[in-house]
Amino acid sequence: MSDPVLDILNKNNIKFIVSGRDYLIKCLNPEHEDNNPSFRIDRVNGVAHCFSCGFKTNIFKHFGIFTNPIPIRIFSLKQKLLALKASVEQELPNGHTPWTKPFRGISSQTLKHFKAFYTNQVEKLQDRIIFPISDITNRTKVFVGRHTLSNGNPRYLNYPSGVELPLFPSYLEKPEKTLILVEGIFDMLNLYDKGLHNVVCCFGTNTLQKSTKEKLLPFRAQGVTHIYILFDGDEAGEKAGKQLKPILEQDEFIVEIIKLPEGVDPGELDQTDVTSIKEYITK
Repeated sequence: MSDPVLDILNKNNIKFIVSGRDYLIKCLNPEHEDNNPSFRIDRVNGVAHCFSCGFKTNIFKHFGIFTNPIPIRIFSLKQKLLALKASVEQELPNGHTPWTKPFRGISSQTLKHFKAFYTNQVEKLQDRIIFPISDITNRTKVFVGRHTLSNGNPRYLNYPSGVELPLFPSYLEKPEKTLILVEGIFDMLNLYDKGLHNVVCCFGTNTLQKSTKEKLLPFRAQGVTHIYILFDGDEAGEKAGKQLKPILEQDEFIVEIIKLPEGVDPGELDQTDVTSIKEYITK
């Protein structure tokens, strides 16, 4: 597999030391006489930092290479794919039966598209509509079940527990320049059901902030450049959107927050609302 950072170092006859996921070289700052290599370069994204003088740069920009970040993203995506393929895939639970009827205003066709099912043979998953959550290699990593009873507790359950959730879906059905990011799975399902297909959910904002770049990598590789944050219309949703916006912008996305009325979440939007959003992001 090609290593873009290594190619640059070799082409410029730069001696290096491999240190974890980094390359260690003498500082590229012309004002710093670096006798002991103290300049670390991330071998995936090219971000470089001297821990002696504080000089920062990006190895690709420094040498005038890859003004388009997509080749770097694709290389990083390939590395991620290799790691995912070596991970464990979850098997469908015993007694799983496809979900065949509408639920909470979502059509049976959309639920079928996302492989919704139910089972009464696994106690934890009883009385739930369940969705298999797959990574970018289409390997099922975890199941998310929503209680079918209005007073069911907990409302959502991840099975098995403790598995980090990817964005869902983990990639778009076709290349898009824009991506809509919502909080919950039924927010995503509602928008998808009403014709907005470039939408993904993050299952809550806290986990997304911890691994934003990795989770958005497949979408960047698909050509996404513009992200619309469409979180719940409450104080928590507004705060989360404002916190997430600069994080995404650091990764060179164009980010815009779509603010909903107080007390409204994307899962409650009707067809007229969704059509208006679709027209807005495609204008």
